[in-house]
Amino acid sequence: MSADDDERIPLPIQCAVYASGLFANSLSYMVTLVVPLWVLTLEPSAFMIGVVLGSRNFLTLLLSIHSGALMDRLGARRVMVFFAVICILVPVFYPMLPWIPAVIGLQMLIGLATSTGWAGAQTLIGQVMKGNPIYAGRLSFSIRIGVFVGPPIIGIAWDHLGPWGAFSIMSLWATGSLIAALSLPATHPGAPAVADAGHGDDRENEEDGRDGEDGKIALGDLMPKLSDYIAAFRLMAIPAVVFVVAVTMLRMAGNGIQNSFYVVYLKSIDITATEIGLLLAVASILGGAGALAIGPVARIFRPHWLLLITVTGSIVLIAITPLLGTFFLLMIASGLRGGTMGMSQPLMISILSRATGRESQGKSVGLRATANRLTATVLPIIMGGIVELAGLEASFLIIGAALVALMALLAVHVKRTPALSD
Repeated sequence: MSADDDERIPLPIQCAVYASGLFANSLSYMVTLVVPLWVLTLEPSAFMIGVVLGSRNFLTLLLSIHSGALMDRLGARRVMVFFAVICILVPVFYPMLPWIPAVIGLQMLIGLATSTGWAGAQTLIGQVMKGNPIYAGRLSFSIRIGVFVGPPIIGIAWDHLGPWGAFSIMSLWATGSLIAALSLPATHPGAPAVADAGHGDDRENEEDGRDGEDGKIALGDLMPKLSDYIAAFRLMAIPAVVFVVAVTMLRMAGNGIQNSFYVVYLKSIDITATEIGLLLAVASILGGAGALAIGPVARIFRPHWLLLITVTGSIVLIAITPLLGTFFLLMIASGLRGGTMGMSQPLMISILSRATGRESQGKSVGLRATANRLTATVLPIIMGGIVELAGLEASFLIIGAALVALMALLAVHVKRTPALSD
């Protein structure tokens, strides 16, 4: 990418997009660390822990395509500002409502809010930055900064300030999402081009009958539309979209292990919340390096095969957790997993955004998010059942083996599909 390409995307806009992803994604990791610790204090069964942790993805599963369509129709900024406010309000209600049904409800809200914020940043990579893998890599790098800083802070807060301190800091952290969202450009139809952003050129808005993002929104604009879901699922006719959705589900299944019983297992072998935060921070360091390296690496290897390799590696590195035993080995595995995750993420964003038109960027991200959340909702429940039947350590290996087998089948599919393997 030339310097001229960088100039067409003003630095303040780039920073606002990257910051939006940073705060939304890292808040999700904070939830991943603290909520399992909170749930353990309520003493539920292993299966119920799985239900609680899986419930974070339920509303996202139902509404990802709708929220993506809203971003296409109304602009990502409007949608992201609304959900940033939700991210600020929800965390403090956890210690206020120490009952499993209440935790499930809060999990649904925080899951939808953080997922929509992160999806919005990805949507802007397509809408504003034309799916350029370098910008996608920078976005992935920026979220690793958030993961490097956020989880250690929240782990220390849990160990020294307790639930109220930890959840209050989460709310404070979420204000970064709101500030970043308010700094984003308008991207709805009729908004000025990014190159004109901040130059006071409202002619396109006047032609569209809107004044920037201050135009009135009808109630009908906010309601889910069957046509949006049909349009999103029609994108599955594109081989690259089907491929990314399939990889997304398997990659998220590996994340599902980390986001559910990983913390529970580490707690069982006396790893403190502060140390868990450090493990996530190490993953973010190498994840950032992997994200920045993806531009030159993708010029050497075919993106589809590189995505398969990195996702398979990330699955293996989380599945072998019970075989590691020491904090040092856990840190090595976490760092290597972070590197593979850092490389795979911008690949998925870039492949998907380039396979779909600008008018469908939000819907395509919503489709991938739906696949993500379907897996993330179901897997903790399945894993909770396996834990009760086979034990906590065996559940990691059983799920990991199944996921690697599915990745092998997907590799065969790519080999037999010229649109993907050529």
